[in-house]
This record gives sequence, C-alpha cells and structure tokens, in this order.
Amino acid sequence: MKIESLLKINSPAGKFEFFKYSIVIGLIQTICALMFVFLTSDILGLKSIFWLPFLFVIVIELPLLYLYFIQCARRLWDITGNKNAGLIINTVLFVISVIGMISFPLVTIIIFLVLILCQGKIVKNV
Repeated sequence: MKIESLLKINSPAGKFEFFKYSIVIGLIQTICALMFVFLTSDILGLKSIFWLPFLFVIVIELPLLYLYFIQCARRLWDITGNKNAGLIINTVLFVISVIGMISFPLVTIIIFLVLILCQGKIVKNV
C-alpha cells in the first residue's frame, strides 16, 4: 500500500486497489467513531464537553472524507479513461453520496458497488 496513492490523484485505480483502500478508510472511520462514542459516553463524564463533536469532525472525519474523495476520483479516472472527466463526475457523485448518506443510504451503496464492479479503461482485470 503506497501512501502517495492514498493522498494524491497521481494514477488511476483498479477495482481491487479501490476496494482495498476503501476498506482501510472504512475501518479507520469505524474505529474512530467507536472511540468517539466511548469518549462522549457517561463512563468518562465528558458528555458536558460541547466542542468534542466539532473537534471529531474537523480532526477525523474531514481528512477521511478527503481520502475517500481521492480514491473515488482515481477509480473514476480509470472508468472514464480521462482524469478531468473523472474529477467532474466524482465531485457530482460525492455531493450526491454525502447527501445520500443522510437521506438515502441506498444511493451511497449503489454508487460504491458501481465503482467496484465497473470495468476500467486503463487498469484491466485488477
């Protein structure tokens, strides 16, 4: 796993690479969310700290959303065969996906499955 591939849109991503990075990002997000729930529970008495959710979003969630945005852009670059088209489609899908997580979780799942199952134009059979 290359850190540069995780942080930059430097090359298209195949199906397996996209899936692998998405799983890693999802696991990190789940672990951080569980830590957040534990920290804000009554066990530690931190429920009165009102800035903790805001800090969690800024420090944890925004960087993870950035990483996922990069991976989707790299995958769409492979699917479309064009970096600029991949970025434009990714931006539109990302907005739909973020709104979809709140109101239509099925839309987000469908977008994720399409990104995993579509054959790429650049990276073949991977």
